[in-house]
Amino acid sequence: MRMYSSSSRKQQQQPPQPASPPPPKDKYERFEQWLRDNGAKFELLELREYDAAKNAPREEEEVGEEKKEPTTTEESEMRGVHARTHIPPNTVCVTIPRRCLITVEMGQATPIGQAILDSDLDLDAPKHIFLMIYLLWDRKINGSSSFFHPYYEILPKTLRNMPIFWTPDELANLEGSYLLTQIADRNEAIAEDFHAICQIAPLAQICTLEEFKWARMETKWTFDEDRQAFTITTLQHIPGGAQVYDSYGQKCNHRFLLNYGFAVEDNREIDGFCPDEVPLELYVSPDDPLFPQKLDFWTRGEVGSSSSSTQHALHLPSPSSGGQPSSSIHSKNQQYHRSTSAPMSSSTTAPSNGSSAVAAANGSPVIKRIRICVSNNENTRLLFSLLRALVCNREELRAVTSPVSSDASVSRALFGITDPSRTVTASSGTTTTYYRTCRDIRHPINLRNERASMRLLLEVIGRQLSRYPTTLAQDVADLMDERALPRFSNKRHAKIQVRGEKEVLHHFARWARTSLDVLDVIEAELKEEAGVEVQMTSAGRTITEERPGFELVIRRMEEEDSGSLHHTILRYCADVLGSLRREEYKLRRRRVHSKPTFVSKSSGSSSGSFF
Repeated sequence: MRMYSSSSRKQQQQPPQPASPPPPKDKYERFEQWLRDNGAKFELLELREYDAAKNAPREEEEVGEEKKEPTTTEESEMRGVHARTHIPPNTVCVTIPRRCLITVEMGQATPIGQAILDSDLDLDAPKHIFLMIYLLWDRKINGSSSFFHPYYEILPKTLRNMPIFWTPDELANLEGSYLLTQIADRNEAIAEDFHAICQIAPLAQICTLEEFKWARMETKWTFDEDRQAFTITTLQHIPGGAQVYDSYGQKCNHRFLLNYGFAVEDNREIDGFCPDEVPLELYVSPDDPLFPQKLDFWTRGEVGSSSSSTQHALHLPSPSSGGQPSSSIHSKNQQYHRSTSAPMSSSTTAPSNGSSAVAAANGSPVIKRIRICVSNNENTRLLFSLLRALVCNREELRAVTSPVSSDASVSRALFGITDPSRTVTASSGTTTTYYRTCRDIRHPINLRNERASMRLLLEVIGRQLSRYPTTLAQDVADLMDERALPRFSNKRHAKIQVRGEKEVLHHFARWARTSLDVLDVIEAELKEEAGVEVQMTSAGRTITEERPGFELVIRRMEEEDSGSLHHTILRYCADVLGSLRREEYKLRRRRVHSKPTFVSKSSGSSSGSFF
């Protein structure tokens, strides 16, 4: 009895059985808990994965408690960060301590990293390489016991949005774009790095080439030394539930797409500036009567250089390639390489010896590739300088390339070309000569040359536009159809990219056409002052009304509706062509009063004058 009673009391005194253990957390919850356990702070934010089928954020109202693991058989690679509640400006919404960061030094400390440091490998992305090496090495060696395993779990298994992983059908949507060449270059550069490292270290034991490419697409963030943490601070009010965006900086869509796997639909800054670019290719035509002289001017200080101050590339012929380009030297974050039988390509700035002889010997023109955007920036000025050099006639070329101390200074004076150089006296007592490069013609030479430059620009743009299978109008219409081009799809991003390129091309085409119209007006004014009768014609009929002068034309352009003519075009016509007009008036009046004995011998491009 007692025993029974005692046993009964013992049973009654035993603690209750523990409840069933909670279901295992999904990978995102494990990742967030790992961050919190290690001192990270992000209470104001939450991570959401988007529906792979719909390519859009899931609505919590529709699914109840948010389910972060994908429910489809094909895992989504679309995810975003959202505000849990309203966040005011200047709020530090994310703090990630140093211990949760993978650094270059960690990759260098691995056996493979040490082997790379001990070698003299010239890698395409040396800093990225060490981040990649650590990630791949740690995942392979430590597996699920790795400190960073919760982070590795949430990384996408593939990166199908990155152009280097696109299928041929997806790449076909970029037809006509130079981005196709850059994608091929990126694939080639990654493969070269992989095989080079395999020669000195057992890289193949921890990853395949495809896994190496996957790791190459990961990025690093700036570390705040004062806080000893990676932080993100809000710049404006963010309402609860809204997606939180981090700035990738002011970049062209081709960089967004190539490096991050997306293109921005409306890639404009707050001030309206659009950084989208398109490369134009210029070269001296082998059919040009002045080909040797222009090629010499074209390649001064360019071919053979290994440094650059602009984002262009230099392509040199390989001894084993029969003079065809097979390697490239790049600057900053870009590498451009053509593996076709096209002309050599050059756009660096430092001088070199014997470069023009190399170009002339193999018979291939030297391409200069300039990236331009809708702006009057340094690259736009460089473009116009190169165009002026390409269309020079004999006397113009002599004037802009001749030594300062030679008789050709007369040519310079007659063209109104000022020389910013300083002469240097050598030990022999003779004065060394100053050689301008084709990059330095930052002001119009004369009316004839500027007109020819604008015509050449139209020709170059027309050649580029002809490479695309669709027109700009068709691209704009296609992007209106989100069923045919779903949001976030590779096909849509490709369409956004080529549309942006065409918008830039159409801008410069309008620039050239408007400039030609204004140059017509200036030339007509000059002829009228010289007593030459000028008639306006339209459709073969003579127009009797008074021809509008330059000032009136510019005033009408300024009074046009806002946005109808880009301000860069207006300022070029009003300021640059206006200055050219004044100089031409002065020059012609000087000729009349001084009666110069110098006679133009231009190659049939003008009669009686340089125009």
